[in-house]
Amino acid sequence: MNRENIARVWLYACASAAGLGISVIIAIMLTYLAPLATHRVAVPLNSAASTPPVALGGLQDLPRLLAGEKLDQPWAVVGGALMQVGLSKLSVPILEKVVAGNPENNVLRVALGEALALSNGERITDEAKTQFEIALQADPNDLIARFYMAHWLLQNGKAKPALVKWVGLMRTVGSDQVWYDRLWTVMPMAAQEVGISRLALEALCVAGM
Repeated sequence: MNRENIARVWLYACASAAGLGISVIIAIMLTYLAPLATHRVAVPLNSAASTPPVALGGLQDLPRLLAGEKLDQPWAVVGGALMQVGLSKLSVPILEKVVAGNPENNVLRVALGEALALSNGERITDEAKTQFEIALQADPNDLIARFYMAHWLLQNGKAKPALVKWVGLMRTVGSDQVWYDRLWTVMPMAAQEVGISRLALEALCVAGM
C-alpha cells in the first residue's frame, strides 16, 4: 500500500471515529436531563424569600478556560461541562475533589449532589442526600437542594410532602423554562400517588403566583 492510500485510510478512520464520537454525544444530549446546577435563572422569582441559584461554570466557560484565562474554579468548570453533555458520572470525581478543597462552597456541594443524582437516574443516593442536607443547613432556601430532597421523599414513599415541595418550587421559578420542564417531569408522579389530577395540579401550581 503506497503512502497516498495509507493517508486515505487514516483520514477515513479519523473521520469515522469523529463521526461516531459526535453521534454518541448527540445521543446522550438528547436523552439527558438538563442539570440545574449549571443553569442561569434569568427570570424574576415569585418568592421574596428566594434568590436565583448561582450557576456552576460549564460549557459556556470552557472557551475562557482553554484560552488560559484565570477562573476561580477551573476544575469545577470541567465538572460542569461534563454534566451539561450528559456525562454526570465522569463529573463526580472531579466535583468531589473540588468540594474537598472548598467545603464551605454551597454551589459546588449542590452540584456534586446533583451529579451523583443524575448519574443514578435521579435516584438520591445516601451520598447525594448528605450533600444536599449539608447545603440546606447552610442555606435552607437552596432551590436545587430542595428540588432533589423532594425526590428523596418520593422515592421513600412520601409523595405528599414531595409534591408540596415541588409545587412550592413551581410557584417560585415556574416561568423559567428549564425549571418548568424539570418540575413537570416529576410532579405528575407524586400527584398520581396522592390521587391528584393533572388539572388540579396545574391549579395548585398557579395559586399564589
